[in-house]
Amino acid sequence: MHAGISGLNLALLVLGIVILAVAAILLITALSMINYMGYYHCMGMMCGPMIYYPLILPVTLMAIGTVLLILPLTILRNYGINNTGTAKVNAGGDATAETPGISDILKLLPSQEREVLEYVIKAGGEVFQYQIMRDLGLSKVRAWRIVRRLEEKGLVEVSKVKGRNVVKLRKKSGV
Repeated sequence: MHAGISGLNLALLVLGIVILAVAAILLITALSMINYMGYYHCMGMMCGPMIYYPLILPVTLMAIGTVLLILPLTILRNYGINNTGTAKVNAGGDATAETPGISDILKLLPSQEREVLEYVIKAGGEVFQYQIMRDLGLSKVRAWRIVRRLEEKGLVEVSKVKGRNVVKLRKKSGV
């Protein structure tokens, strides 16, 4: 474990350990009950597949306890939740490693929008729209529509320079 463990993570870990301990005790008693019933073949209605009914509760509790142990170790960390339950942002408003980066955003975009955004990034964050059209083999209208969608999503800014559209990566504002 790491030093900065949150209260929620600690509570889930403790609860998972307690549930697993109770499940282990119930499993031992259920196995002895099954052994006893198996030795005497049938005890009333507990015959055939019903002989394994005492295992339902311990196995269910073991599954729940295991999930409660794994949850704070994996899922909460993967979503970038820190000890206060919020994603970290530094003083300049730039996202740290705990918030989604540009690679995460690129994965979510449709393929042509991803290609255009990657092209703008590779061009240094600023490129003329006609260059996007020319280098990516898009029609003028198709390039304009893709750039417009990226602008609506807040990923790029479009400005005019001598009658031509300049596509720039959007700067993050201070938080």
